Amino acid sequence: MLGKKGIAGAIALTMAAVATPAQADIFSYTMSNGSVLSINNETNTATFVGNNINTSMTSDAFATFAGGANPVFTAVLSSLDGTRLVNGQWLTDNPYLADSTHPQKLIMESTGRVNLWAWWGNPISAGDYITYVTSYSVSTSGGTQVPEPGMLGLFGLAAAGVMFGRRRRKAKVTYSNNMAAA
Repeated sequence: MLGKKGIAGAIALTMAAVATPAQADIFSYTMSNGSVLSINNETNTATFVGNNINTSMTSDAFATFAGGANPVFTAVLSSLDGTRLVNGQWLTDNPYLADSTHPQKLIMESTGRVNLWAWWGNPISAGDYITYVTSYSVSTSGGTQVPEPGMLGLFGLAAAGVMFGRRRRKAKVTYSNNMAAA
């Protein structure tokens, strides 16, 4: 049988399992220039698509992307593929020095500024692709639902009751020989 510490440990593990979302989120950001940045935190991929950009990228950092209206986030890209329109000409990304002094990055700032930090064209004809978030949405695919905070609070109160509750014991009744004779 589990003691109080064992019960507390089991409850803590259960709460951790219940509170951890087992789902993928796809965050879509509409930019001031009409392009859309979509980040999938399950597949570790993102796309940047609009009238003047059409790219796809991967990064292990996308797995930890939490989203929000103006997230602060930087992902060093393991791949960047696609094109960007600069002065009427479609340019491909140029990975020059991407493995050393100029790694390709997706940088999001609290001001809503988004920077696809890369070089474009061969020879290099353009630099960073900068735009600003105007709106965002989140869609969820698969997995289990994330529990409501109120439900977790009730579960926590029940756990505290189990941990701090005392077992009521019946009082032992002892009979003395004098009482039995009466």
